Amino acid sequence: MAHTTATASIQAVKKKSFVVTPVHDLLLHELNTLQRATAEQLTRLNYKMGMLNTVKQRLKDLTDAGYVLPLSHPSIRLPYMYALDRKGLNYLSAQCIDVREYFRPSQEEDTARNFLFREHMLAISDVLIHALLFERSEPTYRINNMLHERFFKNHPIKANYTKSENVETKTLVPDCYIEFACSGQNGKDDIIPVLWELDRGTEDQKFFRKRIRAYIVFLRSRTFETVFGIKNITIAFATTKNHNRVNQMREWTIKEFAQSSEPDWLANLFLFTALPENMGEGEPRQLFLDPVWYTSSDGENPVSLLGE
Repeated sequence: MAHTTATASIQAVKKKSFVVTPVHDLLLHELNTLQRATAEQLTRLNYKMGMLNTVKQRLKDLTDAGYVLPLSHPSIRLPYMYALDRKGLNYLSAQCIDVREYFRPSQEEDTARNFLFREHMLAISDVLIHALLFERSEPTYRINNMLHERFFKNHPIKANYTKSENVETKTLVPDCYIEFACSGQNGKDDIIPVLWELDRGTEDQKFFRKRIRAYIVFLRSRTFETVFGIKNITIAFATTKNHNRVNQMREWTIKEFAQSSEPDWLANLFLFTALPENMGEGEPRQLFLDPVWYTSSDGENPVSLLGE
């Protein structure tokens, strides 16, 4: 009798062993793309919002099996922010997917306690989700390349520019890079590369202008040609604050241009916008095609990020 009970218990354990199904596989791949995401963001990317509880359950299954790491803030009640756990990284690596080489659960949990870091990471995810949804809804556009801040932390951009025999060296770690291709009427694709900086409205003028200076060196040296293999690029500053912050960033950029007497054409390579308060409610095409972006110098005449 005891032997029969033990056998039944072993069989029950085997029945409960976790198997990665296609729906779990999808979530693991999306988490690798986004690096950090909430259940709401992952649902928005792949399903209707009525599927939110189902996605939460799938994430719980992945968590219980050691594939996904749920990250929470110790003192603020916030939705879980998910990252890949070690088994999830190993699972994707076995598929020859590029994943993080360095991983410590304790370090992941420590960073999640930093509220500003959490909000910054989720803001990057929102932009990447918008880009992926835009690609699905606009047949004339596709994404050639997408790089997360994680890539640039491991491979920071070094730029050197010589002016009046003085060599200026800057290091850049953008928040993300998205290279779009648009089908042209002549059958050739127009390549539209964009480096993104996600502004939370927390940087003061001194720090912000240092960042602008670094991008000026990057652009004047044409480092983007060797780093990305492209002939042109746009630097997009998107803030989670309001239009007042947009004007403030533009004003500080103009001051930095004036201080070093930069050419006028450079101003048109910098664009600024305020992101929707709730990215889940906005149409992706509005961010990429509608005239909601501003240069640093052209008054109140908004332009499109990707369109004419």
